[in-house]
Amino acid sequence: MNLNQEQLRQIKDLIAQSGFKEVDVQMEILDHVASSVEDKMEENPLLTIDDAISATHQSFGIMGFSAFADGIANSIRVKYSRLFWRFFFSAFGYKYLLLLCFSIFGIYKMQYLLTANIFYIFLVIGLFCVFGIMVFSNIKPAVYKMFVSFKTGTSFLPFLGYILLLTNFSMNDIPAEYTIFSINVQQLTVSLSIILFMLYFNAAIRTAKASIKDTKWLIEKYRLLYN
Repeated sequence: MNLNQEQLRQIKDLIAQSGFKEVDVQMEILDHVASSVEDKMEENPLLTIDDAISATHQSFGIMGFSAFADGIANSIRVKYSRLFWRFFFSAFGYKYLLLLCFSIFGIYKMQYLLTANIFYIFLVIGLFCVFGIMVFSNIKPAVYKMFVSFKTGTSFLPFLGYILLLTNFSMNDIPAEYTIFSINVQQLTVSLSIILFMLYFNAAIRTAKASIKDTKWLIEKYRLLYN
């Protein structure tokens, strides 16, 4: 049998009353509970919807839906964490390794040509980019923030600021005269931190875009199924 909209809404209300606010977590629980309720009502046609829902709720144990919901949220977080690191480490593949080394070398040599003030300008521009991205992620429709997928996918963006702080530390706190095998340690550290920022920036943006796309799809899916 298939539950009607009113019966599905009854289950949704129970899930919401249990304290689960994220829509994608609610809907995953709803799918699982609705399937169980349907099975129980097919096994016993005399069973009321209230009794079937109650029996299903009890089957989750003393913790209710909490353990199941935690598992759903964790699986979503793992999904986007893996996606982020896949994007990040893809730059170290053999296809891009030569370009990566050339970029580090180019930034290292460029520091001989540019003054510290110009580098600070780049640093400020980077900070504005981070600030703009964080503002952008916060002005998305409020409904996005009700999805674990969106919150997890955009959670990597704030850490961009720490990488910029590393660059600033390299420029100011590592003595410029330190060298290893004639390589200036300060300039090498600055070069590596800038490349790290760019790679992290790319991975964070791509992960955020993927989460926004997935969230849009989930919104449409649940609107069609349960509204």
